[in-house]
Amino acid sequence: MSLRADRFDILRKKPAHEGFDFSFLISDEHLLKYKKEELINFILEFISGMEQEINEMRLGVTNSARFACTFF
Repeated sequence: MSLRADRFDILRKKPAHEGFDFSFLISDEHLLKYKKEELINFILEFISGMEQEINEMRLGVTNSARFACTFF
């Protein structure tokens, strides 16, 4: 995902506000350079990819907890 963000150059290196993990910066130049559909698709794919990674981590933690519970 970060490689595609570098391609679009919209993913900020530092979040815009405290409490956020990442943020996007889309300027007029980006809208002139790229199609709106490409930018929107990238953001949607980025968010769905993050959601999938979070779900995989949750499953990993749950499986680890189940495995640990078998010893007690």
